[in-house]
Amino acid sequence: MTADSLADQGAADAVGDARRLWCGRFQGVLSTHSAAEPGFPFGSVVPVCLSNAGEPLLLLSHLAQHSRNLGADPRAALTLFDTAGDDIQQGRRLTCMGRCEPYDDPVALARWCRHFPQGRVYAERLNFRLHRLLPLRCHYNGGFGTARWLGVDRLLERIALDPECEQMQLRMLAEQHARWLSTQAVPGCAAPPLAAGVDHLGVTLRCDERLLRLEADTALADTDALTACIHRGGLATPG
Repeated sequence: MTADSLADQGAADAVGDARRLWCGRFQGVLSTHSAAEPGFPFGSVVPVCLSNAGEPLLLLSHLAQHSRNLGADPRAALTLFDTAGDDIQQGRRLTCMGRCEPYDDPVALARWCRHFPQGRVYAERLNFRLHRLLPLRCHYNGGFGTARWLGVDRLLERIALDPECEQMQLRMLAEQHARWLSTQAVPGCAAPPLAAGVDHLGVTLRCDERLLRLEADTALADTDALTACIHRGGLATPG
């Protein structure tokens, strides 16, 4: 294998790893431009899930510092990272910069609330508002010697799943694969999980407030692909 082909393979591996991290993390660090202290960044931990197009969704209180900051300057960055392991610098990290703006889309809010059910109360009664980060450029670090910039198009390709297609897959999981769902143990939760989301790369399960990501060994483009993946044991937690 030539040096060029090795470099191409390394880039493809990095994109694949970054894409799985992007889909499989449900909390991260949002950084915005401080309105209270101009010129300084303001960062805090936030829950996050993706839209059907693969863009990060955030549910923010109108009182939150981030809401005030974004109202003055929508430029922001979101960092996702591996939480397992003793050395966080040896794990995967992905930071995407872009514009974060209010996103009043009922389909996106419904997807958020499947992942974080308390979000419905926050949105309807407590004046929280859904925001969407439109990434412009991303930087991925998979460990020593693997840092690189990634194009957004490459990161988001093969993630998006049409909302109607996702709904069909979620209904099928509930109606035809309830027994399989009951065998999927969510750490720290004794009850059977529910399917919160499906995308091309995997399935996300929820039990109470806990989320479990299962990665697929093939693209879950439709109900047939999902059924075949379940039958051959092709869905598993990231190892």
